[in-house]
Amino acid sequence: MSYVLDNLRLLIAHDSQDEAEQLMNALRNAGRATRAELALGDDDLLRALKGGSWELMLCRPSFGDGTFEKAMAHLNRLGKAIPVILLADEFTPETVKEGMTHGARAVAPCNDRELISLMVDRLAEFLRLRKELQHSEIVRHDAEKRLSLLMDQSRDAIAYVLDGMHIHANDNYVEMFGYEDADDLAGVPIMDMVSAADHDKLKNLLRSRAQDENQTQELECKGVNTDGEEFDATFTFSPSTYDGEACTQIVIRAAGVNQSEIEERIREISEKDQVTGLFSRKWFIEQMDDAVAAAARESQLSAVLYLRLDDFEHHQSSLGIEGADEMLRAVANSLVENSGDASLARVDGEDFALLLPVEDTDVATELAEKMRKVVEQLMPEVSARTVQVTASVGVAFIREDARNSQNTLTTALKCCNHAQRANEGKGNSVKVHDPMDDVAAGSSEAIAMQLRQALEKSSFKLKYQPLMNLEDDSEHLFEVFVNLPQKEGDVLEAQDFMPVASEEGFAGKIDRWVVLNGMRAAAALGQPVKMLFNINGSSLADAGLADWMLKAMKAAKMEGRNVIFQFTEADATTYLKQAALFAQKVQFAGCKVSISRFGGGLDPFKLFEHIPASMVKFEGSFTQELAKPEGRARLADIVKQVSEGGRASVIGFVESAAQMQALWTLGGVNYLQGYYLQPPMDVLEIPETA
Repeated sequence: MSYVLDNLRLLIAHDSQDEAEQLMNALRNAGRATRAELALGDDDLLRALKGGSWELMLCRPSFGDGTFEKAMAHLNRLGKAIPVILLADEFTPETVKEGMTHGARAVAPCNDRELISLMVDRLAEFLRLRKELQHSEIVRHDAEKRLSLLMDQSRDAIAYVLDGMHIHANDNYVEMFGYEDADDLAGVPIMDMVSAADHDKLKNLLRSRAQDENQTQELECKGVNTDGEEFDATFTFSPSTYDGEACTQIVIRAAGVNQSEIEERIREISEKDQVTGLFSRKWFIEQMDDAVAAAARESQLSAVLYLRLDDFEHHQSSLGIEGADEMLRAVANSLVENSGDASLARVDGEDFALLLPVEDTDVATELAEKMRKVVEQLMPEVSARTVQVTASVGVAFIREDARNSQNTLTTALKCCNHAQRANEGKGNSVKVHDPMDDVAAGSSEAIAMQLRQALEKSSFKLKYQPLMNLEDDSEHLFEVFVNLPQKEGDVLEAQDFMPVASEEGFAGKIDRWVVLNGMRAAAALGQPVKMLFNINGSSLADAGLADWMLKAMKAAKMEGRNVIFQFTEADATTYLKQAALFAQKVQFAGCKVSISRFGGGLDPFKLFEHIPASMVKFEGSFTQELAKPEGRARLADIVKQVSEGGRASVIGFVESAAQMQALWTLGGVNYLQGYYLQPPMDVLEIPETA
């Protein structure tokens, strides 16, 4: 599992609220989404530590009656593994050494906000990796527990051996050798389980395993129990882990019963595709998992070729299902004959995949082109007809930094899709993945060029997600989102391109496009709806924006009471005067103003002194923390404050029935929104459930 810290929960122990807020603004302007709380003293810090869940802490040497040393003591006493950055007055080797000695993860000069931002990013990456490691350990531990249960229930005699000594065994193994309990076997050498006449054979096998522990080996010999009685048995040695430690698994079956051959045959049947006889997707993923491990362990580069037959639906229609299956078998046989030592599988209907270790990317490119030609030149005879079939091939690589097999297979699939669009959509092409393609696709220059073209061609795409009114189900309110379609069929979300749009001066133009086209969609619907439009922070700097919005509203014949303009808490703070002026103008025309990602700042309610917002949409991490009692309590408290101020509350990111139930009973919440209720829609329409 890959973790992304979309919103960093930040605790700031500081001696100045103004400086802490300036630091928060600097982090937000640097692109780091945070939800923060300020502790101005020791009691504040203790209350925050006990009542909240925090991922990172920034701490001054002293803050009110609190100190950095006291803060670290509180963390240790409460068992909180929160990384701390010490914001030192003097940045010297001595202060760094002293801070890290007391437990700080990093030390930064308090007045260097750029360096602090970089350190926050670095520790956010550390936190992400730590969460992934924790998840992996949990998964591994659960897998070992399931394996232990299966082992205990197995009819075979199974044991685990480390350095030639038993560390665990199931009941059948214990009974086979005459012991009363598995604990009696602990520390007993494996040599004691074998007849003296077979000791040399066992020693040779153990020496061989010392050279290569990854191999699976069998030893036919005489076993011996505690009474000295000998019996025929086959010992199978294979690599394994027990309690997180690498060891050897031993499986013993009575001689004369080739159980392993039976199991291997059953496994083969379950892993084989019944049409082509090739291995299945599940088997291929397992081979890729091994390749990912080899890449990390031995720096072994491997290539994944994703081959798809072009225009397969046409062939299936003209040949029928049986004829199409016959064609697939012909292609599969040809691939087997020409793929050498590559692992080959049928991973989907007309999709095949190959995996092989390579010395460099050129070898994979040559093989992909060879496979393309093999299919093109095949021309199989199906139902007395010669079929002209072609294929498109995508190539991706398992490198040292590969994180999992699924990502690589997905990349190869995307390259295959790209290859199919070649030759005017006829395919019969090869596309090799280049890491620089990813860089270019996400570069500011490339995004800026796409934005410029999208504005010229009006090629943005709108989506509409309803907000469920908990008090009035007759109201139909939709939030409008914008994305940028890509050539490959993917989309670029606003969160990915709006920062570039702001830098290039396009944000205001995009906001105008969204409002104009969103209002047109509302007018075309023919039913009364309310629209919620997000306004980018840099757009607020345009003094004429509000007047233009009102003209667009008038042209679309929308009433002001049906329009809500929304900007984030961070943007409202950064562009406070502009946001206040914008709010005054649109409210004069009957529109409402909403603050999104609310609750992330140190004192979000201060905004209401300047901006007459009538609604707030809470920052997403509040929803994520509903499962925790302290999280529900914090949300209930801030919802109560919002409600007492006469403002409506919106809770977004509702993704499960449990979250829905918790929010329904929370009290004070006016609107709910999320994929569990209704994903964003391509067309503005009132859902049937509304």
